[in-house]
Formats: sequence, C-alpha cells, structure tokens
Amino acid sequence: MKQRINPRNIFGRFAVFSGVGVLNTLIHTFFVVSLVEIFDIGSVASNGVAFVVANLFSYWANGRWSFHARPSVQQYGRFLVVSFLGLVITLLASGFASWVGWHYAFGMALVFVFLPILSFFLHFLWTFKV
Repeated sequence: MKQRINPRNIFGRFAVFSGVGVLNTLIHTFFVVSLVEIFDIGSVASNGVAFVVANLFSYWANGRWSFHARPSVQQYGRFLVVSFLGLVITLLASGFASWVGWHYAFGMALVFVFLPILSFFLHFLWTFKV
C-alpha cells in the first residue's frame, strides 16, 4: 500500500533535511579551511575532498534522520545523481545571473531558495522513496 503524503510529515522531514544541510555546510567548510590553512592543500583539491566527506555525511544523516531509510549502494547512487544535479543547477543559476547582468548574489539567492526544495522532493520521491 502506498503511503499517503501527510503535510505535517513533509514539513517535519524538510525541517530535519534543512538542519542536515546546515551541518553539511559546516562540515564542508571545516574540511576546506582545514586542508587549505593547516595542510596547505589547494582550494580545488580541498573542495573535492570536502565534497566527498560532506556528501557521505549528508547521505547517511538524511537517510537516517530525514527519511528513515536503510543505506544501500543503489540508493547512494541516486543520492549522488541528485547531488550532481544540484551542482548543474547551481552553475546554471550563476551563469544565468551573470548573463543577464545581475549581481552574483542573485544567482546564489536563486540556488538557496529553490535547490533545497527541489533536492528534498527528489530525495523524498526518488532517492529514498518515502
């Protein structure tokens, strides 16, 4: 039997998902700053390492706390697809803002507003199939 979508359930899950996103951002930032400042690793490589660490944390935390799902390789593959889609959307939004002559912060604002909502629903309906 298919689970009915309960708005309270969705808002509660989105709140937890948002909290995980904040933690994930802090983890990513911590790794970048640590690798650059302490170990003198370049920012590109540091961001690559930070992405892997933060993405694994995000998958684990969202699976456990936001969607109450058991981890699997197939599920993580879907999670990565959504993560990379987020990167593409980020690049497109920043490129669009630049193309129309907007300040880069407007492109960031588009990403900050729409990407978490889109990511949440893709994870809800596809990655974790709640």
